[in-house]
Amino acid sequence: MVNRYEVAAIDKIWNEKNKLETWLLVENKVVEAWSKLGVIPAADCEKIIKKSKIDHKRMLEIEKETKHDVVAFTRMLSENLGSEKKWIHLGLTSTDVVDTAQNYLIAQSNIILKNSLDNLQNELLSKALENKEVLIMGRTHGIYGEPTSLGLKFLLWFEEVKRQQERFLLARQQIEVAKISGSMGNYANLELEVETFVAKELKLGIDSLSTQVTQRDRHAFLISVFGNIASTLEKIAIEIRSFQRSEVQEMMEGFAKGQKGSSSMPHKKNPISSENISGLARYIRTFVSMGFENNLLWHERDISHSSNERIVLPDLFHSIIYAVERLTETIKNLFINKKRMQENIDSQNNIFYSQPILTHIIKETNFSREQVYDFIQNCTLETQEKQLNFKEVLIKNGVEKYINNLDFEKLFDQNYFLRNVQKIYERILNHERSN
Repeated sequence: MVNRYEVAAIDKIWNEKNKLETWLLVENKVVEAWSKLGVIPAADCEKIIKKSKIDHKRMLEIEKETKHDVVAFTRMLSENLGSEKKWIHLGLTSTDVVDTAQNYLIAQSNIILKNSLDNLQNELLSKALENKEVLIMGRTHGIYGEPTSLGLKFLLWFEEVKRQQERFLLARQQIEVAKISGSMGNYANLELEVETFVAKELKLGIDSLSTQVTQRDRHAFLISVFGNIASTLEKIAIEIRSFQRSEVQEMMEGFAKGQKGSSSMPHKKNPISSENISGLARYIRTFVSMGFENNLLWHERDISHSSNERIVLPDLFHSIIYAVERLTETIKNLFINKKRMQENIDSQNNIFYSQPILTHIIKETNFSREQVYDFIQNCTLETQEKQLNFKEVLIKNGVEKYINNLDFEKLFDQNYFLRNVQKIYERILNHERSN
C-alpha cells in the first residue's frame, strides 16, 4: 500500500516480519499438539520452541534454490536445531501453515476494522440525535420533495452501517478458521486433534472440511462484504459532496486553519475527503470479482489465488480502514448550515404542502382522488411558473370547495413533517438496546 493510505496497525500485522513470525507460531503450535498426543517427545518440543528463530535473509537465500517459500522457511528453521529438527512440519502441507497464518492475520485485522466501524456508528448516531428536529428539504431524483428531518439521514446511515456490521460478523465467523488437514484435506498424515489444538491456541474456529486449502468462498464472502461496506461509505460521501455544491451549501466538510482548496484559486473549499472516500470505495469494490474468481481452484488446489492474495488482502484492509476512519472524521467535523436549509425550504413558496392537502381532502370528503389531485397539481404549476405563494394560489382558485378554512390553515405547519420522527427514533434505538 502506498504510504498515503497506509494504516499503521495494519502494516504491523501484514508486514513480512510478522507474517513469518505467524508462520512460526503455527508450526510451533503443531509441534505442541503432536507432543500432547505423545508423538513428539516433550524434550524435543521444548527445544524446537526455544531454539526456532527467523532469519529472513537466510530464508531468501534458500528460496533462490528451492523456488518454494515454505520449504525455504522450514529449512531455515532447521538450521538452528539439532536432531529434533525432524519434527518440524510433521504431517503438514504448505497451506496448513500459510492459510492458517493468513486467516489469523485476517482475524487480527478484522478487530481493527470492527473498532473503526464502531466509531463511525457512534459518530453517525451522535449527529442523528443532534439534528432530529432540524428540517431539510428531502429530494427524490435530485428534485425537491417535502421537508424531512436531517437527523433521519444520519440515523439511516447509522442503521445501514449496523447492518454492514452484522454481515461482517458472519463473514468473520466463516473466515477466522484454522486449517490443519494435510495435503488432500483428509488428515491422512495428521490427526484432527492437532487442528483442534492449534485452533484453540490461536482463538480461531475450525475449517470443518477443506482440501489442501481453505476454500476461497470464505474469502470471497469477506471481500464481498467489504465491497458492500464500501458502497455505504461512498453513498454517504456522495451525499456530502452533493450538499457542498455552491448552489446548495446545506452541509460542508470542515475546513481547517491553513488548509488550501486549490493551487490556483484561493477561494476554493472542495469536498476532498468525500471524493477521496469515493475513490477508495471504487478501488475496494474492484476486488469483489477477484474474490469470486479465486474460489475456482482446480481439484484439491492450485495456486492461481496465491499471487493476488499476497497483494490484495493487505491492501483491502489498509483501504477500507483508512476510508472508514476518514469518513468518521468527516462526519465529526461537518458544518451543518441550518440557515441555508431553511432558506431552501422557504424558497419553495409552500408548494411542498401539496400532499398533506391532498391527503386531508381525500380522508375528509367524498371527492375523488383524481379530481382533487388535478386541482392541486394545476395550482402547483401556477405557483412554479409565476413564482407565487402556493397557499395564495390555492385560495385564489377556490380551495374552499374542498376544505374548510380552519383545517386549511392548520395544514401549513412545517412541524407536520416531523410528527412521527420521534417514533422512528424509538423504533431504531429500542431495537439497538434490545440487541
